[in-house]
Amino acid sequence: MSNQKPCAAVASVALCSLLLFWPFSAAAHEPSREFKFEKPLGQQGTISVRVQTDQAYQNGPGSKVVSFNVFEIPGVAKCSFLQSPTVCELQWVWLSGVKAEDLKVEIPGLPGPEEYFIQYTWDASAGHFTGYVNGSPLRLPGTALPKWNVPDLSEVRLPSGPVKVTFVSAEPRYLNSTQARAQVPESLRGHRAALFGVTEDEIPPLNIATRLGELLYESALDKASDMHGWIMEGPGLAESDNGWMHLKAAQARGENGHIVYWCPRDFPDRFVAEWEMQVLSEEGLCITFFAAEGRKGEDILSPTLPKRTGIFKQYTQGAINCYHISYFANTPSAPGRITSNMRKNSGFHVVANGPPGIEPGSKSVHAVRLIKDAAHVQLQVDGKVIIDFEDDGRRYGPVLHGGKIGFRQMEWTLARYRDFRVHGLAPEKGGSVTK
Repeated sequence: MSNQKPCAAVASVALCSLLLFWPFSAAAHEPSREFKFEKPLGQQGTISVRVQTDQAYQNGPGSKVVSFNVFEIPGVAKCSFLQSPTVCELQWVWLSGVKAEDLKVEIPGLPGPEEYFIQYTWDASAGHFTGYVNGSPLRLPGTALPKWNVPDLSEVRLPSGPVKVTFVSAEPRYLNSTQARAQVPESLRGHRAALFGVTEDEIPPLNIATRLGELLYESALDKASDMHGWIMEGPGLAESDNGWMHLKAAQARGENGHIVYWCPRDFPDRFVAEWEMQVLSEEGLCITFFAAEGRKGEDILSPTLPKRTGIFKQYTQGAINCYHISYFANTPSAPGRITSNMRKNSGFHVVANGPPGIEPGSKSVHAVRLIKDAAHVQLQVDGKVIIDFEDDGRRYGPVLHGGKIGFRQMEWTLARYRDFRVHGLAPEKGGSVTK
């Protein structure tokens, strides 16, 4: 199978060439089209299409729910795109009867009208399944999945409608990243890679050396007294051990097993927070909440606010506002996640993404630096910029200012932290002063 040419499984080479350059017309509405494969796909396979969007798609408070199919393998799998107020998402979902890992990638938006080259490729017997958009991977390379069985796939169906999808090829083989990228038209190769956490041109860290202000808070987190005043929400344990604070859930109970640990201090609109941390579990999710206040400006620890118990919606769609960034993510439902996500709450809006801050399997101690410079947020891990976001105060509502910082972990996570400190940050010379 590995010697098959890219279009060998299409009805004919002539058809493959014709479809590769099929003209797009946003106004045309044609019936659903079916393309039969010359040879069925099975345990190995790759499907490639070109998509011409009719408009830009973007999440946000005013965004309507919009979805469209990219293609469908009848009875086996469906690839679709979703826009909602909280997220835009490219989804591959295996249908009933196929016991395999789906592949869903969350992004803030999809610019358009533009063309995208989308590929999905699998080797079910080896436990490999990923996708590519313009050659950018949709799952971390090397992610091992449970092996599964794929029925014979003989055709693909393309949708009708203003989003034009063109069938390029179907191949009975698995493509590695080099092979997949080689098939992308040169004009599209690497285009919009930042949507999927790829930073080919690395963003420079903010230069704050001359702006660093007074030390606002410091805790070594290496003994129980250093955690005085910290507030645990959910069934969590924070224990000092050998110079570290170990943070974990007392028991795994689904969403009732997630935890948040709040620093008791409020921090201003501009600050630099730093800590060291190490992930000790293979699976898990580590998030930092910041600029957290009640939706009417209350202290988030005020007894006037509804009680929170670690359940995610209480923080993202409840009575508080905050930003949050997930800088380590390797959950059972999304193995090999390709991005770190930043969201703005209340509302759970994905506002930015970047590469993983900490990749699954890392045993290293990592230095995390979170900078909030009024509307500009930057998260760095080991000096590399993971998230860089400027809140315009319009798309997702007003800029969030001061508030508390908290560490969140999902139920499977065991991690340890030390040397947490927060400095004030002076405005840039000539910049405005906010609260």
